[in-house]
Amino acid sequence: MPGERTFFAVFLLLLGALLAACGRPPSGGAGDAQASAQLVRVPDGTADVEYDAGALLLTVTAHVTGVMPGEELAARIRQGGCGSSGGDVLETLGPAVADAHGVIDAIARVPGIEAVPATAALEYLSPAAGAAPAALVCGDLSGQTGILRLAATPQSGPGGTASLALDSGARTLSVRLVIQGLAPGSSHPAGIHDGSCAAQGPLAHALPTLWADGQGRAVLHAEVGGVTRIGRWYVSVLRGPGRAGAGAAPLSCGDVSHA
Repeated sequence: MPGERTFFAVFLLLLGALLAACGRPPSGGAGDAQASAQLVRVPDGTADVEYDAGALLLTVTAHVTGVMPGEELAARIRQGGCGSSGGDVLETLGPAVADAHGVIDAIARVPGIEAVPATAALEYLSPAAGAAPAALVCGDLSGQTGILRLAATPQSGPGGTASLALDSGARTLSVRLVIQGLAPGSSHPAGIHDGSCAAQGPLAHALPTLWADGQGRAVLHAEVGGVTRIGRWYVSVLRGPGRAGAGAAPLSCGDVSHA
């Protein structure tokens, strides 16, 4: 009958609208993406130490990531471990330059060495830091060959966490960044980049400047507009205070992991 057909048509229209609405996650709803990052001190890397006793030749093959792209580092071996305040320089290994992704792959050969140095430090440092530059990464030599870890110095910080939440309806990305271990009162540019901490890429989304309080802690809340997805990103905090020169070098970094 006509009345029944009309009722059935209206029912189908309402059912279709309901199903379509169920298929679209609401703004800020459960269908939106979330991610996080654990930020640690950078740079870091490894060194493969080899020794040819017959040729009295020491070979150091270094792989360092998290360096400012294009930055030149000087390498040296000095007396005392990485935790010591300093010591006489035993050998200089020459300069090494980071590529466009902040990676250093360098081989240094030192002739006339009677043995692998013991109780010594292998350091990579920035000559731009002045007459007495501090090492960016350091590894302890113990008189043995093999793989040596090159850790950022000091290893204690800064570090922290980043939380990211995408509102697909509003096309906004909410970011919460908490960093500890900064110099009290210091300021640091921050941003979200394409790539990873081990293979740096271009800036995807700039974040407001981080300001450390009297205890070296900084908390940032920001919203970034025009974002449709969470990409293959990393979160980077720079030395600062600006993005120019040595201030653009990474200080703390974390790869974004999707929840």
